Amino acid sequence: MSTIELMSRPIAFHRAYVDLGVGITGALMLSQCVYWRTRTSNSDGWFYKSQTEWQQETGMGRREQETARKRLVQAGFLEEDRRGVPAKLYFRVNTDALEAALEGLSSRMAESANQECTDKPSSMAESANQECAKTPNSSVGKRQSITEITTETTSEITAERTSEPNRPDSIEPTSNESEQNAQVPDRPGAAIQSGKHWGTEEDLMLADGMWSDLVNQLGDDSPRQPNMAAWANSVRLMRERDGRKIVHINALWHWCRQHSFWAANIQSPAKLREKWSQLAMQRNREREPGQSNDIESHNREVGMSWAQRRSGQAGEVIQHER
Repeated sequence: MSTIELMSRPIAFHRAYVDLGVGITGALMLSQCVYWRTRTSNSDGWFYKSQTEWQQETGMGRREQETARKRLVQAGFLEEDRRGVPAKLYFRVNTDALEAALEGLSSRMAESANQECTDKPSSMAESANQECAKTPNSSVGKRQSITEITTETTSEITAERTSEPNRPDSIEPTSNESEQNAQVPDRPGAAIQSGKHWGTEEDLMLADGMWSDLVNQLGDDSPRQPNMAAWANSVRLMRERDGRKIVHINALWHWCRQHSFWAANIQSPAKLREKWSQLAMQRNREREPGQSNDIESHNREVGMSWAQRRSGQAGEVIQHER
């Protein structure tokens, strides 16, 4: 394939994404994420991209990628999840949040256009009405709305190189449970919220503590700070949907941190929730003979630590960006 043929297949870049406040690099990465969202073998929309592959497809270096990812995650448009050992970073587009933002942008553009028409001086009212009512010239064609923009085809050579059947993106990572077909209202009791993800002050406090525990355990090898709204949301779902108590969530998390196998495989509240039954059964099985199987007894020491953390006696908790 010649260079000219490669140049004829550009990566799709949606200019409208820039107006969502994610910058040019964020808009470029989001455009490419939307492209891969429907081309992954994972039914939940998760796909895997290495740093090298992002650079090959978009031309963005490491720092540009990190900045773009941070903006997209903070805006709620992109979800990230580390899976496996060694950990690989998977991505998923939060379509609900993106569609809501695009609809809001489209409404603002329409209001702005109407305002320009109505703000004309009265002496020019007739001219303004004609200008606003004029239909597009047939040689120009029908103007597209934001929702009518479609994704262009990415280079065939890129698709062939990054989507073989044995690629890691053919493995279906377990996704965080989301509330399907839910609206995204402002939650009165939310201490943190990003899109559909939210949690109370109690949920956020435990999520912060879990992240602090992970950072203390991994030190320089700790991952980048996650979306704390998603972490708090997983804690909330364990409480509200699964009927777990905060002290029990904290206790099982601490048990995983000390376990030779689960320490490397349980590194988020979502994963803890997914594997809860298996973890609880193994924890009970590995207890010393003669030790009480009463959960409250087993969790007493960790519960005291949790109480101290709530009262501010457990040391500094890593802060996050709200």
